[in-house]
Amino acid sequence: MTQPYIHHGVMFSYYSAKTRAYLSYKRLPFVEQYHAPTLSGRLREITHKVMIPVVETPDGEVLQDTTEIIDILETRHPQRPVLPREPLQLLLSRITEFIMDELWITTSMNSRWNDPRSKAFVVGEFGRVIGGSAGLPEADAMQMGETVAGQMQSYLPFLGISEAPAQQLTTAFFQQASLALNEVVGAHKFALGPRPSLIDLCLFTGYYAHQYRDAGDAQEFLKAQTPQLCYFLDSLHAAQCAPDAGELTIEQPLLDYLAFVGPPGAAFASGILDGTADIAVNTQPAAVCEGAVPPFRVPLGEGEIARGGSVFSAWKAQRVLDVHASMSPEQRAEAEPILSAIGWDGVVGKSLPYRLERADYQIRLKE
Repeated sequence: MTQPYIHHGVMFSYYSAKTRAYLSYKRLPFVEQYHAPTLSGRLREITHKVMIPVVETPDGEVLQDTTEIIDILETRHPQRPVLPREPLQLLLSRITEFIMDELWITTSMNSRWNDPRSKAFVVGEFGRVIGGSAGLPEADAMQMGETVAGQMQSYLPFLGISEAPAQQLTTAFFQQASLALNEVVGAHKFALGPRPSLIDLCLFTGYYAHQYRDAGDAQEFLKAQTPQLCYFLDSLHAAQCAPDAGELTIEQPLLDYLAFVGPPGAAFASGILDGTADIAVNTQPAAVCEGAVPPFRVPLGEGEIARGGSVFSAWKAQRVLDVHASMSPEQRAEAEPILSAIGWDGVVGKSLPYRLERADYQIRLKE
């Protein structure tokens, strides 16, 4: 019997949702585990960080970062593909991936840590899972949960959501975006039509662990106001049951949704790419390129937040530019009015004074 993949992740993890749904949709045998000593020991030595998800292949290869995990496994398991073949569909998928992976987490961290009910729920989960996996007694495990929760909350100022006005603005943005997304997806209805693709995995990532699963105001809003979106999230949680037939198409409800979330995502991408230039200029070629991009103003709904970022976010934005650059002139001309409508026309054509690449689990400045 073939050995299964090992998915090092956990239900309350934002990014674990993407790889769990991916492995499930691909019908690749896997087991999920969370073992704190393994993550901080053997896997940290390999990947240089304590971060989930991590996927171990049946032959022992260690894959880290959801984007790279999916890219690699798609080449090895072409059945039930998730990457669109049509260039414009792929471009919109990569844009959505950047928004949900790099910007939308602001809304998820807001709903988790600035809602007392959600916070209490997750602190208990942290204690039971993280402390329990380390073999701690219950009291010590709960204390560990509090400690890890404190570490997570320390990121709120960098994400721009430590003060009440920004929290209220972010909550309103989450609600308006969710109502728009409710018109896009549903029961047996996915972002590009009759079957899931990469864009659906990214949308699922943005919602499942925090806003849909945490017991709090965000969950109540989704359950009461966005029933189609809830059906969609349930479908992706059982992704092995999702259909794999049908042509992918771009429909107006998706474009309307992207017209709402796209401009903030574009502003964040542009600021991150520009801010990373200051880091890259002081980095030697082939060296690890790392550092924080200081907070800058990002429009969000009816206002702005001051949001910081990282070189890793710039690498993710660079991937969007790469898809656009790979398109033919005719394909770019077709994409231009859509990119303008969703606010990304000024981002995709950026000429960067640096090139980032991912090697040995780290972002490096290309020689």
